[in-house]
Amino acid sequence: MRKIIVTSGWRYTEIDLLACAIAYAELLNSENKNATVVLPGEFNKSITKDIQKWSLKLKKNTDNSNVKFVIVDVSNPKYFAKFVEENKIIEIYDHHTGFEQYWKDKLGKNSKIEMIGACATLIWEEFEKRNKSKISKTSANLLYTAIISNTLNLNAQITNKRDINAFNKIKKLTSLPNNWTEKYFIDQDKSVYKNPIKETKNDTHTEKVPQIRGDIIIGQLELWNSKDFIKKHTPKIERALKSFGKPVWFMTSPSISEGINYIFTKNEEIKKLLSKTIRAKFKGNLGTTDKLWLRKEILKKLNETE
Repeated sequence: MRKIIVTSGWRYTEIDLLACAIAYAELLNSENKNATVVLPGEFNKSITKDIQKWSLKLKKNTDNSNVKFVIVDVSNPKYFAKFVEENKIIEIYDHHTGFEQYWKDKLGKNSKIEMIGACATLIWEEFEKRNKSKISKTSANLLYTAIISNTLNLNAQITNKRDINAFNKIKKLTSLPNNWTEKYFIDQDKSVYKNPIKETKNDTHTEKVPQIRGDIIIGQLELWNSKDFIKKHTPKIERALKSFGKPVWFMTSPSISEGINYIFTKNEEIKKLLSKTIRAKFKGNLGTTDKLWLRKEILKKLNETE
């Protein structure tokens, strides 16, 4: 039987792609398909120590003999795991925009790229359609946590009714404590405090926006309390972002407990741009917003603004 490798990006592994890969491989195997999860990227802070103790069935590498690939939580080919052969991709699930038409032309209905809060929502919908919601506790716990993380506990603007519907249905199938959401984000805070530079690097993207010439480096850390972290570790955040070798950078950090973002940058052009587009208010190099913003929401707003 031909093997199906469920995989994603190469730089790091975060909770949404981990949840999607493990849950979707489970679904494929329930359909008598030979699916294996292979994720080469190092776990970032969104996969807490508690989650790492769960039954996570995955490998770091694979050979490409007699395999097909399913890609989750990424659709830009330059970020695919290095072992992926594009002509062997049979399905793709993602919630990041930009490559919808490219994959629709290649895969037709097997390309499911939609701008919603969490890719985990797309995978849950496949369970509902194909398996009558039969799912293991581990996969349910992972998908539920991924939706919490990617929608900032359903408070991000990108949160879709489908995310909320998936969240409510999966919650009944989980085996998590009642205080899981708060504990999950606080555990991430602890992890970030232990190694600020590493964790900042592990959730930093190189992007382009029309108002800035060249690449822009954008770090993101979703924390329960962002204010204290940024004020304490400003030099380390700067060092981490500068390590990407680009002059234009900023850190955005949603503070879940406060319902706002803190933004750190020394670039005056970025300050003006974010003040205009998302109404950030800066005092020196630290800005705040009046609501929660995910990085992809900020990017969308920047790309819509001349």
